Amino acid sequence: MDIITVALYMRLSREDEKINKNDFVKDESNSISNQRKLLLGFLKKKQELAGSPTVQYVDDGYSGTGFERPAFAAMMDGVKKGKIQCVIVKDFSRFGRDYIELGNYIEHIFPFMQVRFIAVNDGYDSAVYKGKTPDIDVPFRNLAYSLYSQDISDKIKSSLAVRRKKGMYVGSIPLYGYQRDGEGFLTPDEETKGTVQRIYREYLSGKGLVEMARELNGEGIPSPKQHKINKGILRGEKGKSFEGKTCFWLPTTLHQILRNETYTGVLSSSAYKSGPLGSGKRVWVPEEERVRVENAHPAIIDKDTFREVQERMHTKRHGEEKQFLLKGLVRCGECGRLMVRDKKRFRCRYQQFTDHRNVESIPEAELEEIVWKAVDIQLRLLEEKEAVFQREKELCEGRCKKLLPEIKRKRIQAEKKREEVKQLYHQYRQGKMGKTEYLARKKWEGNLAEEMETELAGLEEKEEEVRQRIEVIDVDSVSIAEWLGCRGDKRELLKGMIKSIDVNVGKKVEVQWNFYIH
Repeated sequence: MDIITVALYMRLSREDEKINKNDFVKDESNSISNQRKLLLGFLKKKQELAGSPTVQYVDDGYSGTGFERPAFAAMMDGVKKGKIQCVIVKDFSRFGRDYIELGNYIEHIFPFMQVRFIAVNDGYDSAVYKGKTPDIDVPFRNLAYSLYSQDISDKIKSSLAVRRKKGMYVGSIPLYGYQRDGEGFLTPDEETKGTVQRIYREYLSGKGLVEMARELNGEGIPSPKQHKINKGILRGEKGKSFEGKTCFWLPTTLHQILRNETYTGVLSSSAYKSGPLGSGKRVWVPEEERVRVENAHPAIIDKDTFREVQERMHTKRHGEEKQFLLKGLVRCGECGRLMVRDKKRFRCRYQQFTDHRNVESIPEAELEEIVWKAVDIQLRLLEEKEAVFQREKELCEGRCKKLLPEIKRKRIQAEKKREEVKQLYHQYRQGKMGKTEYLARKKWEGNLAEEMETELAGLEEKEEEVRQRIEVIDVDSVSIAEWLGCRGDKRELLKGMIKSIDVNVGKKVEVQWNFYIH
């Protein structure tokens, strides 16, 4: 008897969480461990599989409503390459909760790949149903799993909504200045609330965000992110670590704190919510539909202070805003952030807070002179290029006309060959040819079909490249006309032509254009 390789597939996701009135409890390792124990125990009892080599695939933390999971993809890759002849799962729901796609695997994909599929707790073994139609219980059970997944998702969302309305904090990590008590409510963090109050107090006294950030860093006060790292609350993403890194106070961090109404005791839900189950999308929530609870927790900042801060920020943002020629275009070549214009010079305000080489400030007049010389050169090149574009477009259109008939002919041949390959399987199932002849002809005809499809793909790729080039030429032609027509409005000309102006060490300036002239 041929030796077969058995794949043991295990999966766990948020759908398997138990809902508790105060929190969510998830026992990931035990659940995967239990699945593994059950599958290995089943193998020992199954005489024909007892000595077979096994490969274990685990998707921990992935939903069953979709099939885009790393371990699942690796397993199916092994199936397609003929390395796996049997797949065993605890039950249908571990394989997937999309009952339509699950049925497709059970009834079509695995039988065609000659792979045995076993769902232990559901008592399903494809070897028993070989050549037959599965019991009606199988598709109904798959549908039940799909509905169960949706039901659990709805219960989780409903539970979160109830907790929000009670004023409980449902986020993963409390914001800086607060901690979460045993019942799920926010309570002031005595270690950090003083820093929050200081930020509001000093901002109203007239201090700027840059000055405050410099003082906090100089005093060694941990920033919100650094505080979470120190407390072990934030450990980094998979494969990343914060070890040896220091997170500084930045003006943007202070701005976020000064704009957060939660410090006044108000708890409001997010502006976005999760989309349909399995979609991975976020949906905008109108302001009138958001949950807002007054006096949900003790306030760190009184409402009058918060209102004064908002008024000052609004006045500063709108009252002091000025237009200048290079606004929004000049960036620090080291950290990539926008440089600020201060006393007719551009400087990087973040070099005091982050680790990068010192990028010197540069006079506005000197930078404008450099930029205009570069723009003048580009405009001359654009004038020359405008005539070349029309000729190139004519050549591309001629190539497309030659390629289209050839693509049509090759597509018909490829479709005909694919249909012939499909008919081979039907002839084999009807007993018109033996297994050896079927496999040999399938391989031969399949190779021919692949060659035809490769040729077709190559032609289609060439045609697509030519069409894309025509589109680029059209866009560039329009842009050239617009840019050449904007010479009278310097600001509009720069915004259209320049992506960014990068100032590097030694006042080396690099202009990043919104186009590329060959």
